[in-house]
Amino acid sequence: MAIYITNDDVRNLLSMEAAVDVLDDLFRQEAAGLVENIPRKRRRFEGGGSGTLMGGVVLGSKAYGVRNSNHSLLHDTDTGALQAVIEPREVAWIRTGAASGVATKYMALDDARVVGCVGTGHQAVTQLRAMCAVRPISLIKVYSRSQERRDAFVKQMALDPAIDNPSIKIVTADSTEACLAGSQIVVAITNSRTPVFDGALLEPGTHVNAAGGNSYARCEVDDVTIRRSSVIAVDNLHQAKRECGELIAAADRGVFRWGQAVELHQVVSGQVAGRPSTDAITLFESQGIGTEDTACYAYLLRQARELGIGTELPF
Repeated sequence: MAIYITNDDVRNLLSMEAAVDVLDDLFRQEAAGLVENIPRKRRRFEGGGSGTLMGGVVLGSKAYGVRNSNHSLLHDTDTGALQAVIEPREVAWIRTGAASGVATKYMALDDARVVGCVGTGHQAVTQLRAMCAVRPISLIKVYSRSQERRDAFVKQMALDPAIDNPSIKIVTADSTEACLAGSQIVVAITNSRTPVFDGALLEPGTHVNAAGGNSYARCEVDDVTIRRSSVIAVDNLHQAKRECGELIAAADRGVFRWGQAVELHQVVSGQVAGRPSTDAITLFESQGIGTEDTACYAYLLRQARELGIGTELPF
């Protein structure tokens, strides 16, 4: 019988470390030809409502998942049987951070210890958890336009289990210049329509995760960042061409060619070097894709069945 897995269940079953491992495995499966992504489609209805549809097939995990705005369906690829109905909000939150974690694992300096985070909203939480999961982070600097929000976010994250460690210091920065100075990893996690920092501020060896935008109208990084990046990775090229606002705009202006971009599975599998040199600046443009959800759903199902978590459904 299929089971129902709630957002509360997801929080208990899917740690950031596990999510990073799940997505690492996903991208290795993709490199082996075992993955098919279903790009996100957004719909607005006459009554004013809206909906989202996305998903994918992950054959190595025997998983086919379809996500809409409120619920996701997970099917077994061997039998076609429905295995789980899952609330998707927490999965999307965790795997967004985990995707940046996988990119950082392969594209940042091995000894990167300082993170500069531009953005202090809910999504920034899992970004920082992921950075701490894959690198020996000792200092996190956060910046947003509101001093009040910066202060509140630092207090919140100082108590987060992933950050509440004597070896990790988290502080506010009063400008993007201060936030990026000395940062070996830079995270942009905003809903901005204009670049949130000057790419000229990036120091040699920096890795950038641009994770806030999944719409052609959003733009977190500038042309300078794109020009300076030796490697530009996306989680899915087809989807990036529809949703990655800064790369779409840069391509239209002739600053960037889509042939310069590589997919994250190529980096994870070693087909492309994620860090070609110590001084290289690297960029990961994250849109969030359906196969990432599906891989996490398959992991959640295994954990839920093993631990007896979830509600059995009458079908």
